[in-house]
Amino acid sequence: MKILIACYSYSGNTLKVAQKLKNDLKADLTEIKTIKDRWYLLKVWDSLRGNQVPIKQCTSDLRNYDTLIVCCPVWAGRTPAAVNEYLSLLKNAKDNNFAVLVTAGSDKNQKATIYIREYLSEQGMKFMGQILILAEDVQKDDFSDKLDIFIKRFQKEQED
Repeated sequence: MKILIACYSYSGNTLKVAQKLKNDLKADLTEIKTIKDRWYLLKVWDSLRGNQVPIKQCTSDLRNYDTLIVCCPVWAGRTPAAVNEYLSLLKNAKDNNFAVLVTAGSDKNQKATIYIREYLSEQGMKFMGQILILAEDVQKDDFSDKLDIFIKRFQKEQED
């Protein structure tokens, strides 16, 4: 099983979790970065509107992977515009597995994971699981137990 973790991180919280996930799963990591950085509130506005923004080249061809794990923050309950762009650029995704990891300021109802799940399912990918980790837990380094549970469930799904 070859896993690609695609991570967009603004503050570094999501990247910190993605790097631990990478090490624990012995996966590859590609970072999603915008070509042009914008003011935070404009990024949130783009997320609210479901926009896409140009991103730097990163691994988007899944030909050599069985599984994709999308990692991103949640902004105003939505997926960041850079992640929307990344998803639109995916190639050879059909019949691959996927999971979603999001970081957020609260655990209130959010649409980011729903959007990613629906979009990737429409591309013919199989959903394996999701997890939300609070930003305050990342900042306190208090997320490992929750991430370990996700990893165990994820690995069990992969075996079935």
